[in-house]
Amino acid sequence: MFSKVLFATDFSEYAKKTLDCIAGFPGARDIIMLHVLEEARSPRGGGEIGEVFSPEERNLLRDEKRRLEAFAKNLRVTTVVKTSSDIAGAILDTADEKDVSLIVVGARGKSLMDGILLGSVSMAILRRSRINVLIMRHKISESLTGKTYEMICPMILSRVLCPIDFSEYSDRAIDLVSRTKGVGEVILLNIVSRGETEAEIEDAVEKVKVQIEAVRETLAVKGIRVRAIVRTGNPGSEISGIADEEDVSVIWISSHGKGWFRELLLGSTAYTVAMNAKRPVIIIRTSKLKRNERGNI
Repeated sequence: MFSKVLFATDFSEYAKKTLDCIAGFPGARDIIMLHVLEEARSPRGGGEIGEVFSPEERNLLRDEKRRLEAFAKNLRVTTVVKTSSDIAGAILDTADEKDVSLIVVGARGKSLMDGILLGSVSMAILRRSRINVLIMRHKISESLTGKTYEMICPMILSRVLCPIDFSEYSDRAIDLVSRTKGVGEVILLNIVSRGETEAEIEDAVEKVKVQIEAVRETLAVKGIRVRAIVRTGNPGSEISGIADEEDVSVIWISSHGKGWFRELLLGSTAYTVAMNAKRPVIIIRTSKLKRNERGNI
């Protein structure tokens, strides 16, 4: 499923921690490690000046490549260096050129109070990518020696939270998770968010329980360890809260909607989860399915 992975490194400690998680990603066979040199425009109007790839950076890239190759046998690591004024665009272009199945981006910690927030490059990739995106997050701890990052999920697919709304998009996301190697437990989640009266909400909950149980049984027949949860409330906030309650290793959520030209717009729930969750999030990019494809899910 995710045999070819792209990660853009900036040689930070955060990037190194993320690389450790990528190397252990189930099914990963090829890793494209990209470093983008940002172009700077001359203040005197002399055109764009490409930043120089220093010997120190070259050594760091080589060391990270060796570290990955030593982590797992039969893991092929390719390094790419590009110069661009649009870092997110360079990452997306490389993903297309290399035909990767997953782009991994990091979320940088701003403060212990604010939690781990997305930087501008990660946000741009999240909005524009046509390829599946994994947003890595780490716990932040501070001591007298400074800020450190701890991996939340040494086994990223050990406990997967899958929010579903029974649409064709979430059907495709569930189908993909069922065919992905290395998945431990799957937690199906539906949030009932509509209902004018208590009776309407209760009726909706009962109907959803029947639907989600049917999905659970379908996955269980395939030998997947699976549970189902139904809650009420706001989907964006409830998903993040339940992810913490269940101590999941990753949130696996579908995206939908197509905007102008290269822009792919996330649904409001997926966007809220990607921005605010304290856990890693995999955004599954699903285009609108053809009628003859729906019966195969």
